[in-house]
Amino acid sequence: MAYTYIERGTRGDVIREIPVFSVKYKDVFSLRNLYIMMHELLQEEGWYGFENQQADLSAHSDIETLYSENVFQHGIHHGGKEMWIWWRAQKHHEGRESKYFLNTLDLDWHCSYMEEREIVHQGKKMKTQFGEIEMFFKGRIISDIGEKWKNHWLLKHFKDIYEERMHHANIEKREKDLWRDIYRIQSKVKAYLTLKTWMPTPELFHPKQYGFENTQQI
Repeated sequence: MAYTYIERGTRGDVIREIPVFSVKYKDVFSLRNLYIMMHELLQEEGWYGFENQQADLSAHSDIETLYSENVFQHGIHHGGKEMWIWWRAQKHHEGRESKYFLNTLDLDWHCSYMEEREIVHQGKKMKTQFGEIEMFFKGRIISDIGEKWKNHWLLKHFKDIYEERMHHANIEKREKDLWRDIYRIQSKVKAYLTLKTWMPTPELFHPKQYGFENTQQI
């Protein structure tokens, strides 16, 4: 049974949910460079925030809905910073805007035991972080954007027929494509962090190892 989805003024019914994909990594890495890479990756894949700033490709600030940070001392905890970051994005299927259907992506970051480190990489000193990061990717298909059908005295009686009969094949295709989209994003993040991936991943424009290659010497 569908339930209501609410995100920054966008309301609708969740008619499909993709199983949660995740990436977990513990080592030295550059959080700043990973952050930048993820913004660029989502733009390349056509994901934007809910303020529809697609005209300006550099405008991606509306995608972040939560940034929470705690600092723990050694002794009562492993120490370091713990961070929760929530990104919320939307995408039109196959680049065609629909007034009725919408794909959404929840991307949750959880960083723990984060500590500042300085390492030497390719002969340069780099400011990095050491810790554990886990990223969760959850995709949904939303129907009846704005709940116009649900709140209409006549259309509400035909909503299920419209979705389950007239658009059944379309929804099935959307679900398969959304599954592939999120799996592809997960695989590119794994490739960036040099983790194992079980699907061929195209050569990334972004530096692959930790994201240090384009960092200036300090």
